[in-house]
Amino acid sequence: MQSSRSDKHPVSRTRSGKKVPSSRFSRLVSLGGLASRLAGNIAVEGSKKVAQGHRPRINELLLTPNNVKKVADKLATMRGAAMKVGQLISMDAGTMLPPELSAVFDRLRSDGEVMPATQLISVLEKNWGADWQSRFTQFSFKPIAAASIGQVHSAVCQDGRHIALKIQYPGVRESIDSDIANVVMLLRLSGFIPKSLDIEPLITEAKEQLKAESDYWVEGEHLESVRHKLESYPRRDELITPLYYPDQSSRDILAMSFESGEPLEQALANAPQRHQIMELIFDLLFTELFDFGLVQTDPNLANYLYQPDTQKLVLLDFGAVRSYTPDFVRDYWSAIEAAVEEDEEQLAAALGKLGFFNTSAAVANKPIILAIFMLAVEPLRCEGMYSFGSSNIALRIHELGMSISKDPDAWHTPPPDVLFLHRKMAGLYLMAARLDTQVNVRSIFLKTQRQMNF
Repeated sequence: MQSSRSDKHPVSRTRSGKKVPSSRFSRLVSLGGLASRLAGNIAVEGSKKVAQGHRPRINELLLTPNNVKKVADKLATMRGAAMKVGQLISMDAGTMLPPELSAVFDRLRSDGEVMPATQLISVLEKNWGADWQSRFTQFSFKPIAAASIGQVHSAVCQDGRHIALKIQYPGVRESIDSDIANVVMLLRLSGFIPKSLDIEPLITEAKEQLKAESDYWVEGEHLESVRHKLESYPRRDELITPLYYPDQSSRDILAMSFESGEPLEQALANAPQRHQIMELIFDLLFTELFDFGLVQTDPNLANYLYQPDTQKLVLLDFGAVRSYTPDFVRDYWSAIEAAVEEDEEQLAAALGKLGFFNTSAAVANKPIILAIFMLAVEPLRCEGMYSFGSSNIALRIHELGMSISKDPDAWHTPPPDVLFLHRKMAGLYLMAARLDTQVNVRSIFLKTQRQMNF
């Protein structure tokens, strides 16, 4: 949590922010209103095109800047599952989405509006009673961070502990199933995702993932598990993980030790340490998957802080932690080795074991899937430093993906376990490029290879 001054209660209550729709009905009405406005915009734009002698396609009318902005604005205001489902769909389609819709999901990955103080207080009173302020000597009403399902506040307990409180937006957990169903229906009706694309496995997985993420008791357990696993990590001293405080936590409120630091992008801009920190993040990913079998699958820059004085990396978010079975880890390692060696036959066999080619669309696109996978491990083949800042690997993967996106009937959803893992890997590639880093990823791969016991 970024270091900030905590204001003594009850002053400095922020009045900014938009109220989060908290009931299922209000959330449905909110999306219904958006659908009506989109339909109205389509009719107006269509009339203009026809008057000009054009016969527009439906996508041309849907993907206007005005419509795209309305979708992004609505999902950002609703937060919760409404935002998360968009993010998860973007993980699947990724480089195959139209640029306009990709821009919506890019925004949702980092955008979240704070709830007003009155709504915040109602959540605190629901969990701790009307005298909730007696728990603290200080409480900052202004959040220090806001995300898709909650926002973070700084507080000081009566016993002197400086803590960070992640407080969930009201109605998020109760509305997961209906929110996801409504958003998928909206995106299908709007034509943003093709009717032929089977996303049911992804949607089922999204519901389970979101239900886990919205239960802060579960996140607290994840935090404890990660801390325990990291005790054996050789580079443990380079990391800081918050302490979990169950005595101040509930399903709606997660209490952790307050860890100061600077946003990663700000702290490492043009700094020589950025290469070492990015190398540490990649090393941690390999350790999480191939040693722990426990991966934090959300690669958001906001989930890290950096302490310039100690030169340590602070790990923050543990809601999207996912467990992987030994069988999956073994098969995925086989896929990576085959991709590094550019052995198509072995790669196809390994991906088949992971469930990649269970649909006719996936089989039809098998050569492209293999090519994308082999391209994605290019940093692992590079001898010495791989320059993410000057690499066009993302563009090349995008171009391969677009060869599938031209035919919506050819789209398919990879297995959920792979999907969430690739979300993390792709995110780290983008992070490394954004920080303009050079990392010897091959050395991490070879070190892991020597340690594997398969």
